Amino acid sequence: MFLDVISLINSCVMTNTHYEKYKDTIKKVARRNYYKRIRLLNEYLDNQSCINCGESETVCLKFHPHNSEIRKLSKRVGTNEESRKHIIYLIDNSAVLCSNCWIKLDNDLIELI
Repeated sequence: MFLDVISLINSCVMTNTHYEKYKDTIKKVARRNYYKRIRLLNEYLDNQSCINCGESETVCLKFHPHNSEIRKLSKRVGTNEESRKHIIYLIDNSAVLCSNCWIKLDNDLIELI
């Protein structure tokens, strides 16, 4: 029993040592992968425009009605096809709107055809 405790303590120390040694590298890779996931979504929106007014500025575009779910999932899941199946499904079932048209639609000032 005593040896089991010592082996657990030693494994934790080795893990912490490894993390401390490669902490900056781990953070850089995590940040790079995060931006890669975000970039995939922005590249999709790059060729899109608002279906109501034609606005094509990527930063203004949103997916109606699943924008928050799509953006939240795209930050968490991987970049391969299998991981992004649900995101692709949500995108296919969404309309692309600019921020202004989104607000107008939420306030019943416009209707989508």
